[in-house]
Parts: sequence; C-alpha cells; structure tokens
Amino acid sequence: MEAARGLSFSSRYGLDGLRGLQGEAWTLFAIRTLNSFGFSMAMPFFGLYLLEVRGIDLAATGAVYFAAGVLSLSSQLVGGRLTDAVGPRTVMLAGYFTSIATSVSLGFMVLDNSPAIYFFILYPMFSFLRGFSNPATGSIIAGQPASQIRAGYNLLTIGGNLGFAIGPALGGPITDAFGYATVFFISAVMVVPVILLTVFRIAGGVRASQDARGGASRRLLSWSNDRNVIGFLLLAAGLYFAVGYEIQPLALYVAYFLHFTNTEIGYLFATNGGVIVLLQLPLINMVQKARTLVFPLLLSPLLLVTSFLMAGLSTGFIQYEAVMVVLTLGEVMATVPSQTVIALFSRSGNRGTYQGYYYAATSSGRSTAAAVGPASFELLSFAPAWGWYLVAAFVMAIFFGFVLIGPKIQHDYESMGGGEGNPTATGGAGTPPSAKLRASW
Repeated sequence: MEAARGLSFSSRYGLDGLRGLQGEAWTLFAIRTLNSFGFSMAMPFFGLYLLEVRGIDLAATGAVYFAAGVLSLSSQLVGGRLTDAVGPRTVMLAGYFTSIATSVSLGFMVLDNSPAIYFFILYPMFSFLRGFSNPATGSIIAGQPASQIRAGYNLLTIGGNLGFAIGPALGGPITDAFGYATVFFISAVMVVPVILLTVFRIAGGVRASQDARGGASRRLLSWSNDRNVIGFLLLAAGLYFAVGYEIQPLALYVAYFLHFTNTEIGYLFATNGGVIVLLQLPLINMVQKARTLVFPLLLSPLLLVTSFLMAGLSTGFIQYEAVMVVLTLGEVMATVPSQTVIALFSRSGNRGTYQGYYYAATSSGRSTAAAVGPASFELLSFAPAWGWYLVAAFVMAIFFGFVLIGPKIQHDYESMGGGEGNPTATGGAGTPPSAKLRASW
C-alpha cells in the first residue's frame, strides 16, 4: 500500500514509458492525429449523406462500406509488403498524395450531385488510399526495442483517437451548416501538413530493426508453422467486427431509428476518441501487470457484450453516450494488446508484412461490420434492437476463442525467449519470461 502511495503520477498513469520513445515516434503521433482528424471528419457522415440526401437504403449503404473495407484490407497487405521492400516513408507518401485527389473528387461529386454509382466506386478507393500507410507507421514502432513497443502503440492509438475525437465533433456541425462536401475538402487539406511531417521528419530507406530479436524473417504465414498466429489474427478480425459497430452501424442506427442529428452523432464519436485519449494509458498500464499476453483480450469481449446489451435497451442521446463509453473501453482493451502481440512475433525484414496482416485482419472485421450491421438492422426493422443482441452473442464466441488460444500464444511467445534480445527489460538475462512479458507489452 505504501509503495502504491509512493508512485508518481506519471508512473501510476503509464506516462513513464513514453519518455524513452524516440523523436520519430512523436512525429508519427502528430501524423496519426492529423490524418485521423481529416479522415474522421468525413468518414462517419458519408453514410448519412447517402441515407438522408440521396435516399440510399441501409443495406446498400452498408455494401459501400463493405466494398471500402475489402479494398482497405488489400491496401494493408500491399502496403505492408511494400514497406519491407522500399521503406515506410515511400509508402506513407504514396498513400497521402493519392488520398488528397480522392478526397477532393468526393467533395466535388457531392457538390455536383453526381450519380450514386460514382460514390460506390470512388469511396472505396478513398478508403484504400487512406489505409495504405497504416502498416508503414506500425512497422516503424514494431522495429523499436521490445520494451518500447507497447508505449509506441499506445502513443499512436492516442494520436489516432485524439483526431477522431475532434474530427466528428466538428464534422457534425459543419455538415449541418455548410453541407457534406465541405468535410471532404477539409479532409484533403489536412493531408498537407501530414506530407510535410513525413518528408522532413521520417527517415527514408528500408528499416533495420533496433532490437536484437533474432530469427528468420519469413513473410508468408503457413498453417504448419504459424497456426496459432493465424488463429489469433482470425479472432482479432472477429473482435474488430464487434468494435466496428461503434462507427457506421451505430451512426446509421441512431440516425434512422432514433432520429439523432448529425451534431449529436458527432458528439458520440467525439466521446469515443476522448475516452481513449484520457484512459488508454492508465488502463493499459493496469492490465500490463497480467502474466499473459491475451488477458486484455478477454476483458474486451465482455465490455463489448455489455455495451451491445445497453444499446439494444437505449433510446436517448445520453443513454447512447453511456453505450459509447463502455464500447470504447472494449476497444481500448483490444487495440494495443492485439497489435503488440503481432509485433512481438515479427522480425527484422518482415515488420511491415506482419503489420499488414494485422491491419488486414482488423480492417476486414470493421468492413464486415459496416455491411452486416446496417443490413441486420434493416432486416430486423420490426425489432431492430435484436441486431445488437445478435452481435453480442457472436462476441461471446470470440471470448471463448481467446480463452482457448491464449495459452498457445503464450507458449509460443515464451518459446521464442519471451521477447529475446531484451534480457535487461526488468533485470538480467535470467529474468523470468513473465517479467519480460510485462516489460515488453
């Protein structure tokens, strides 16, 4: 008890780990914040534009998001492989420059009231190009010393959600006051400082690892050698299917069935980002004391199930603010822990590829939710709340999947040395694997 009282504020809330991060990690934080701000200002309201202005039904709107997710999935795989081949900065710049063109095009298409089929084609391209750089930024963090990986991903997650807290909060009132086209133009403008930061603050070339974790750098996963990692990625995709309900499905549900305004929907998304910014570090700092890699991933489904049951019973804005808080806590327990597991299994030479696998899994889950969620609500329009209960049942299956695979992932990790190359994380070379684990993630 006395030791707990003696902890500094920074130690108690997980800030100590950020102090050792290199300057590039803080540049990535700024890039992720600005990029997320621009993307999130437009992304949640695109479906509302199709639904409310163009009269596209929920199922068709969900299909557009699904197509966007499929292309985003492929962009993560391609972006990850190219990151290992040509270096992260080149991949990042390619994604940023081309995303400006698609953002501006979407803005003009809204102004011109272009045929709906054009949006069905271009918006998936918008998502493809916006997601192209994710494995590149993730690979830079994955190449840091093992003891800094968790702190680095915490920082990126906070940056992304800081942008996500501000973007929709401003995007809602802006669309109400100036129309939907404006948010796409602002989204394009926000990429300009992102490009400048990348050019001047991110080193070029192919990266060498900064840690000493050895081993072969296989890029392709095989069932015979990597079945537990593959199983983990499949479960992560299922978990992010549930997390994905916090965006398009929730926005379309509250707009269509509960008649929330764009401003109210923007505030809901701002709550999501704000909770992560405030609680990401202290919560992950608490759960890192666990002796197993998947412990937070057991808490995440339980929080998500709770939020979905609350959503099915809720009808007002304040109630949905509470839903969003609980749902976001489930997201917090999923994001950094799952990405860190994949980073710890990667090696120099395949960092980008493994991050591509991770982002492909999470993107496929989110994109499937964007299609299945609205479609299920429409099919169950006589009792749409049952759409929330069905996804809650699915998430419980994911929970039991993590219960089964957790010991296998732990065994594989400790067989690799529990983060070998980092024997001084908490002590000397004889540090127990469980102690190394707490230090590395």
